[in-house]
Amino acid sequence: MTDPPPDSPRRTPLWQVALVFGLLTTLYAAVSIQQYNRLDAYVFDLGFFESIIRDYAQGHLPQLPLTDSTNAVLHFSPALSLLAPVVLLWSSPIAVLLVQAVAVAAGVIPLMRAAGGGLLAWGVAVSYGLAPGFAALIGFDFHEVALAVPLLAFSMAAMLRSDHRAAVLWALPLVLVKEDLGLTVAALGVVVFLRGSRRWGIVAMVFGAITFMLIALWLLPATQDSGSFAAQYGPAGPSEALQVLANGADHKLRTVLFLLVPTGFLALRSPMLLLVTLPTYGWRFVSDRSTYWDPWYQYDAVLVPVAVAAMIEGARLLSAPMRRLGLGAALVGTLVLVPQLALSQVWDRDFWRTPDRTAEVDRVLAEIPTGSRVAASDSLGARIALRTELYLVGDTYGADGPPLSDSEFEEVEWVAFDTKVLPAQVPAWKGFARLLATGDFNVVAEGGGVIVAQRDAR
Repeated sequence: MTDPPPDSPRRTPLWQVALVFGLLTTLYAAVSIQQYNRLDAYVFDLGFFESIIRDYAQGHLPQLPLTDSTNAVLHFSPALSLLAPVVLLWSSPIAVLLVQAVAVAAGVIPLMRAAGGGLLAWGVAVSYGLAPGFAALIGFDFHEVALAVPLLAFSMAAMLRSDHRAAVLWALPLVLVKEDLGLTVAALGVVVFLRGSRRWGIVAMVFGAITFMLIALWLLPATQDSGSFAAQYGPAGPSEALQVLANGADHKLRTVLFLLVPTGFLALRSPMLLLVTLPTYGWRFVSDRSTYWDPWYQYDAVLVPVAVAAMIEGARLLSAPMRRLGLGAALVGTLVLVPQLALSQVWDRDFWRTPDRTAEVDRVLAEIPTGSRVAASDSLGARIALRTELYLVGDTYGADGPPLSDSEFEEVEWVAFDTKVLPAQVPAWKGFARLLATGDFNVVAEGGGVIVAQRDAR
């Protein structure tokens, strides 16, 4: 099967692309930074990734303690080392959020250019820019998958031009962003192969499959005592995978619709490109972690460039009247879904009011010296992770259980506790929360409902 012929060799004018890129960067950055200003950014996940970036900036591989005896399970994301120079120049969570905004917005450039101008290009701007997958990503702190978005966008744009060599070369670095993306590279290789470029298709299939097996099935389990994400949440075998796949069908259907509705279902006219989404849906829908099934988190972000490219290709296969109808449906569908996710906060006046508590909290946290080992509440960790050795306690999705022993936190030098947040009763939090009651810590500062205490040197 070969590529459908391009509708026109035209390219969207650069000024239009630059305008949309600037607007989207501003939108994404403004929402994510204001969430941070409102204390709506957390250890999971902004603080988590800040700690990884900090370790790279200090010249060593990431080591993220949950307690003295356990570490957080890490993805394979060496691409995050690209942010190390950024935080060395500007050691602020805002710098990390700005990089994310630029990376996600950058994906609109090749896709708008590939759309060929006119109504289709502006349809891409809306469907891409306001996609639920990006709204979920921006609304849930920072994630490494933001670095995959422009790579996929440039790869898909090359596919639309039938430049299969460029499509594969843009996709190969995806394996450095997250371990499962090797399967995405392999799926793209299948499409390239079926469209006639057999050599480049085989390159992508072999490279993607081998890197996935090496990283996900060997490297991560071998280097992490606490196991990999796949080991924790993946099925034990085919029968369990089929059983889990049948669970939560309504959640999974909604997730698929959140990807297709903003394309006006035009993406379905390009089943070849949609093959590239199957690996991501596959590992999510056979996992027993139900949060993978829903569109409220960052997992859909890598699918948006693929769906938008499929929308472009699908629109080209239609007559002009049907194309306009499909693009109209895409516009309505996109706008209907906006209120479901974080970008709808733009219209809320209260969202843009930074609470007085924020300044008080930052003043209290400033008492913690740079380089200290700190156990911090989930709502505070992201504010200090770039300058401290942060213990990742307070995950709101851990299983309930008895408190961990105080001895699990013997290496902790400081505690930053937010009394305004009601924590989930997870084991790590229970053990952490009672540290202040042990008598081993002296309160150094209080303000905004936050208590900062230092371990007694005696």
